[in-house]
Amino acid sequence: MAIYHCSVKNIGRSGGKSAVASSAYRSGEKLDDLETGLSHDYTKKSGIEYTEIILCENAPKEYQDRATLWNEVQKVEKASDARLAREWELAIPKELSLEQGQKLVHDFGQSLADEGMCVDIAIHDKGDGNRHAHIMGTTRPIKENGEWGAKEKKAYALNDRGERIPVIDPNTGEQKVDSRNRKQWQRVTVEANDWNKREKVEEWRERWAEHCNCYLEKENQIDHRSYERQGVEQVPTIHEGYVARQIEQRGEVSEVCQVNRDIREYNKLTREQNLIERLRDKLVKEMKQLYERLARIKSGRRIDERVGEQTSGTGEASRPESRPAEQTGADREQAVRERLASLRSSGTSREVEKASTEPTRPEPTAPESTVANIGAFLSQLNADERASEEKRDNSATEREARDIQQERLNQEAERRAREAEQRARAERAERKARSQSFDRGR
Repeated sequence: MAIYHCSVKNIGRSGGKSAVASSAYRSGEKLDDLETGLSHDYTKKSGIEYTEIILCENAPKEYQDRATLWNEVQKVEKASDARLAREWELAIPKELSLEQGQKLVHDFGQSLADEGMCVDIAIHDKGDGNRHAHIMGTTRPIKENGEWGAKEKKAYALNDRGERIPVIDPNTGEQKVDSRNRKQWQRVTVEANDWNKREKVEEWRERWAEHCNCYLEKENQIDHRSYERQGVEQVPTIHEGYVARQIEQRGEVSEVCQVNRDIREYNKLTREQNLIERLRDKLVKEMKQLYERLARIKSGRRIDERVGEQTSGTGEASRPESRPAEQTGADREQAVRERLASLRSSGTSREVEKASTEPTRPEPTAPESTVANIGAFLSQLNADERASEEKRDNSATEREARDIQQERLNQEAERRAREAEQRARAERAERKARSQSFDRGR
């Protein structure tokens, strides 16, 4: 089943990052960083499936070269904490072929370039089932002359009437003026685009889901929203990470992966239970409809019988098509006598008068018995439904306890994953220290 993943993050100097180094790593190329003088060589990196540069409308053609593009970005970004690039990390559905995956990522990258960015695309696939793409996008607009535009600018603050708001001197209560006797007005910072807004990130995430669903069957469609926002009663799995996957690849059992396996089993049982309940509700509904239909058939047949027994102008009774074969006069006379005797023995004089003026015939018992059986069946179904509701009410506390336990398991798994990551970092630092010590000894 296709898995949705689309994370958006920043690459900036405040985090000690370099746009040139980040691009070299993702593209598997060797790029020289003119700002630091370092050369970043990742030509031996495996799993690079596809790379591409897509320029926006006003970008110079020489930006098709990665080194040129990102060195120019670092040149124009002068602040020590400047945001150099924005990155989209995307999981490519495993149902897609190589060509489909490339087309999918290209189309999504093109949609970003249409917004005014230059984008750097790289698709990674090491054959471990984690096929994904990295897209780096520039953070500044490019003006029509090919020069970098400003990320933000100052503008006058306006009140509800669209008028400028003066800067008031708290001492005098009058509007401030500068050294050249010019009136001062409040100003606000206006961003050149909406790329930094939270709503924009939500839009990008939804856009990625829409692009993927163009290639996926209906049953494999993905959604950018959480299970809670979708109204799906399903427990989400937790992030495993490369450390847990390496443990599993060695034939050992990772606690994080085991938690995810337990979550998947729980979700499977929940889906099966919900399916059973839906099928049962459907069956009850259909049986009730069948019961109502049979009741209408029975009611209509009695009306037809009463109409059929009315006497015609010749004095003969018109009989419905469902009546038995014609009876002889002697048979009818004998049947009337038997009916009269039966009614006299029960003391029902009114029925005697009615029976003396009309022939008798067998009552249709099959439909009545069928309806009675269905009615009994439905009564049993209703009783079972009430019992099931009582059982669900009684198990509410148990489900809540299981949910709490599951939450504890998730927290414990995350804690152990963090500890494992810290241990791995400590081991790497220790190996690095030993290596440095060995180099100094040499």
